[in-house]
Amino acid sequence: MDFKRTFIGIPLPEVLRDRLDAIRRELMPISKGLVWVRPELMHITIKFLGETPERMMDSVREVFLSSTRNFRSLKLKLHETGYFPLVGEPRVLWAGLQNIPGEFYRLSDELNTAYVSLGFDDSGKRFSPHITLARIKHKPDPQLVSRFLEQDIQAEEFFADRIIWYESVHKNGKLTYLPLEESKLLV
Repeated sequence: MDFKRTFIGIPLPEVLRDRLDAIRRELMPISKGLVWVRPELMHITIKFLGETPERMMDSVREVFLSSTRNFRSLKLKLHETGYFPLVGEPRVLWAGLQNIPGEFYRLSDELNTAYVSLGFDDSGKRFSPHITLARIKHKPDPQLVSRFLEQDIQAEEFFADRIIWYESVHKNGKLTYLPLEESKLLV
């Protein structure tokens, strides 16, 4: 059976990606053991679908379009840096959002419910909107996490005006996200 690895996310404006990439550039000298997310791949995941069977692609597309067509653009604001998991060794460094509108959670719930009805996994994890900045692969420099948490993220509002269903692929040895479908949010 053929699969595509897919997820649904909100892309970030270039100015925000550049600002978040400045954190990587500042911490690069002590970043051994980390894999940083390239700026062009930074996004907010709403629903991770994972291995999506080719035979279900039309159904997944229909659910995506019908679930997103009535949502308004979302006003979001960068707020803080953090890491997952909170207990044990950190594995993911992220940037978080503040004053998240309830509409964002409703969209996530609607997509999750629709995709679970198609047979996709519900991880049981509470939706936690964030932007993954790095994955920790090996024990990092002892100063790294504390220096990361000290970063001034300069809270800035931005509008999420579209949602994209992406395929995650490796091309020429690099991870890239190919848009499969895009839904413009209402103004």
